[in-house]
Amino acid sequence: MKSWILNKAREMTLTPSEDEALSHDKARIRLARAAVSPSDIAAYCGKSGKTPIVPCRIAMGLVGESNDITLKIGQRVMLSPYHHTEKGVLVRGVDCDGYLSDFIACPLSEIYVMPEGISDEAIVFVEDIALAVNVLEKLDISKTQYILLSGCTVLNFIIAQLAIYYQAIPIIVDKRRDMLELAEDMGVYFTANPDEEDVFEKIKELTCGAMCDCLAVDADFFPEAGKLLPCLKHGGKAAICGMGGMPTKASAPISEIVASKLEVYGVNSGDGELETAINMLATEIVKVDKLVASLEEFSDVPAVFEKLAQTPTPGKKTLIRF
Repeated sequence: MKSWILNKAREMTLTPSEDEALSHDKARIRLARAAVSPSDIAAYCGKSGKTPIVPCRIAMGLVGESNDITLKIGQRVMLSPYHHTEKGVLVRGVDCDGYLSDFIACPLSEIYVMPEGISDEAIVFVEDIALAVNVLEKLDISKTQYILLSGCTVLNFIIAQLAIYYQAIPIIVDKRRDMLELAEDMGVYFTANPDEEDVFEKIKELTCGAMCDCLAVDADFFPEAGKLLPCLKHGGKAAICGMGGMPTKASAPISEIVASKLEVYGVNSGDGELETAINMLATEIVKVDKLVASLEEFSDVPAVFEKLAQTPTPGKKTLIRF
């Protein structure tokens, strides 16, 4: 078995180790795809997380060996981002080793057999979808409500698709024209560019003066949550969400929150909704094929991480091919 280990900030080594003996409650998986998440790059830059650690919180692969008769050799499976222990839930690649290895012995409780029709690349978006489901559950979104999304990110693109499915109305705000065009291509009717227009006035016009019911901020890439709070109606709801790649400090006007009696939530996990997310992929409620930035080789991991550290790709996800 070979694993990429993040020893300290910006230092990764490919380390061989002996395959562990396979216990009755585990299966050996040959990895095929893994996703590089914001938390991985934050750890790589020395901004968060523990080291040394094996990065990558979610992956998919093929069953290579199992003592459980319900798993067949060669089956495609997803490996959970969450490791449940008696002391609580650990996040792979953050609190404990992740999946940046060619093989791994994984607990059966953290293995999800994948239905046909979902591509290998789409599987590693399951946590993003589950997180989006939890965000909308917190915001209690309903039909015809307006939800404002701060930034064209993978998470917000998925939230927008789910909002449309629930017959709500998403509005995405971003300064990048190409990403706003991608949002429109994915079915988002309303977008706003702060460099080209007054966002507050546009929201006021789109909502006939009522303003937005909800706001979702992907703080992994756009930490300045407060800028769009004035676009919420009195008593509106805001979700500050992400996977742990956010900076330690973010700005938000407390006076605005108090004066408008806003409800603000923090959401950083898709735990509890992974099966829901898989079903949404299988039934094409959510589509992610346009959200893959690139497919990189396992041998090139250090260069890939360095590139993402210097030039993040908020609107698309970089995947590792084994």
